Amino acid sequence: QLADGVDYTFWTFGGTVPGSFIRVRQGDEVEFHLQNHPDNKMPHNIDLHAVTGPGGGAASSFTAPGHESQFSFRALNPGLYVYHCATAPVPMHVANGMYGLILVEPPGGLPKVDKEYYVVQGDFYTVGKYREKGLQPFDMQKGIDENPTYVVFNGSEGALVGDKALTAKVGEKVRIYFAVGGPNMSSSFHVIGEIFDHVYQEGGSETQENVQTTMVPAGGSTIVDFTVNVPGTYILVDHALFRAFNKGAVGMLK
Repeated sequence: QLADGVDYTFWTFGGTVPGSFIRVRQGDEVEFHLQNHPDNKMPHNIDLHAVTGPGGGAASSFTAPGHESQFSFRALNPGLYVYHCATAPVPMHVANGMYGLILVEPPGGLPKVDKEYYVVQGDFYTVGKYREKGLQPFDMQKGIDENPTYVVFNGSEGALVGDKALTAKVGEKVRIYFAVGGPNMSSSFHVIGEIFDHVYQEGGSETQENVQTTMVPAGGSTIVDFTVNVPGTYILVDHALFRAFNKGAVGMLK
């Protein structure tokens, strides 16, 4: 489900949007295998922004249906990086959900926190209007026009609310690995009622302190840390607020 009563045929890495969170250390040699299910109709590959080399691995991982590819890379640069399918037409593969994150931790790791969460924003383009019921096909023209029907966290409206909300206790330090899969929209990421103690801007090594809202570009990421000081419900939003209230980009931490 993309929304309540709204079905959508997602394209995924491993059956989820976003795909699995990949975690390695700087200097690691990584052997990567990509399988394309025999029932699929299209070839796929993977471009990991953490990989330096042709296409970020895309040139080495082109995989036809029913086949498997393999390549190796050394994780040279620490940071939080997006990965996505890069088979033509690339925006179509990304718009259907083929993205995720790879974290390359520095040799000593990141500073310790109590809770870690993985949140990726994506924009989806359907033939039907927002919350129009039934199975909704992908609308290429809306994608070209950069006119998303939905802008959501973790692949669906409501993915991070209710009994699926993030959780933390008073006094705990929370870290969110946040990214924008895209393909088009950037995000003004904000947690209502919190101030980010530390923000690793664009997923890099430098940090800012005491940040209210951080900009994350399409195909980019950030790491935010904050401490829960008082009990209650905290709302995660894209602070381009019509996206929260009319396209679905909202989550909760309780």
